[in-house]
Amino acid sequence: MEKQMTLEANALAAKGLAAQVKRVNRMLAAPQRMLRRYYSYVLGRDVDKVQARAFTEAQLAFFAVTLPADYPLTLRVLTCLWFVVAVRKCKFE
Repeated sequence: MEKQMTLEANALAAKGLAAQVKRVNRMLAAPQRMLRRYYSYVLGRDVDKVQARAFTEAQLAFFAVTLPADYPLTLRVLTCLWFVVAVRKCKFE
């Protein structure tokens, strides 16, 4: 009898933990969903998660290229290459 009670209590704790993990995942994924909806609205077509991530990466690479003026030349070349690769990921199909 005692073993059943322990197992039931552990199962309830596991269900509660699983629900908390799902809630945290939804909260962490909310900015990505919002960006995906924004890109879909701006482009006028449905954008999936991969495309939204590629658009965000291209924007980050663009800002890495344009904003800091005191980078060494090698770092500037690397950020330019990153920008080119990120823009190529954004190709429309």
